[in-house]
Amino acid sequence: MSGDVVTAVELTKRYRRKEVPAVDGVSFSIAEGETIGLLGPNGAGKTTLIKMICGVTPPTTGRIRVLGADPVRDPVAAKNGVGAMHQTGPYDEMLSALDNLQIAARFRGLSWRAAAPWALEVAEYLGLKDALSQLVFQLSGGQRQRLQLVRALLTIPRLLILDEPSAGLDVAGRHQVERFVRWLRSDHGVTVLWTSHHIDELERNSQRVLVIDRGKVLRYAHPKDLVREFGGAHLVVTVDDEVAGKVVTEWAETAGYVAEAGDTEVRIEGAVAQDVLPALTRHCQDSGVAISGVATVTDSLERVFLRMTENKG
Repeated sequence: MSGDVVTAVELTKRYRRKEVPAVDGVSFSIAEGETIGLLGPNGAGKTTLIKMICGVTPPTTGRIRVLGADPVRDPVAAKNGVGAMHQTGPYDEMLSALDNLQIAARFRGLSWRAAAPWALEVAEYLGLKDALSQLVFQLSGGQRQRLQLVRALLTIPRLLILDEPSAGLDVAGRHQVERFVRWLRSDHGVTVLWTSHHIDELERNSQRVLVIDRGKVLRYAHPKDLVREFGGAHLVVTVDDEVAGKVVTEWAETAGYVAEAGDTEVRIEGAVAQDVLPALTRHCQDSGVAISGVATVTDSLERVFLRMTENKG
């Protein structure tokens, strides 16, 4: 089956005693099989938007369709093919992880006998299978996060909503989840809506990124297109110590560039190597400090996002 899994038209959500809408005239669509990154600062409206997609809260105005159905008026049709992993979820802390999965299956009208083979396969892939017998309160933060993902995947959904799936995971755990989600998309055609504070995750895995701020859509495009439109190149000068870094930074600022110094690197915004290196090299030689290396680096999606959302309003 092909087509749009989610369609939103002029979607607005207003809360009482709030002058500014949480979501303000948002329109977008998500095609079958896409992974979409949902990106915005805290308070941008991401959680409200996810709640409307899940049918938890109705829009004030506008229209939303999930799998062709209204998630508020026809929740069974809209939610039957949706799996959602939220940042936090209710567990019975004094029951085992396995018991919690069985309870979740019953709430969704699933037979545990039918759901178990797939759910246990997911748990094993995520390194959680040996912990299923433990009481939930005994689980680490990373294990609880993985349990959230298993619970969202008791069946293979058409739409998987991931709300900060890597929170509490180490780097290895983050990449493990990424590989698993890519496999779901490539082998099972799962559509993914993914929000994360680890913007590099979205840059690596999203076909498009929906950037929202103050309830409005800023852009909806491929990460590379966002970097091309809002980003740029900068020069990274590697130095031996803080003294050399200070010399490079002072020269760059005197020359009219914005410079950002780290321990062993100085980032010079908008500088082109062939334009600045001769003068910078002479200045460093005259100051008795050395440059260890120079590289031209393209902006990341994270830096582009910060540039897009700073000083708005």
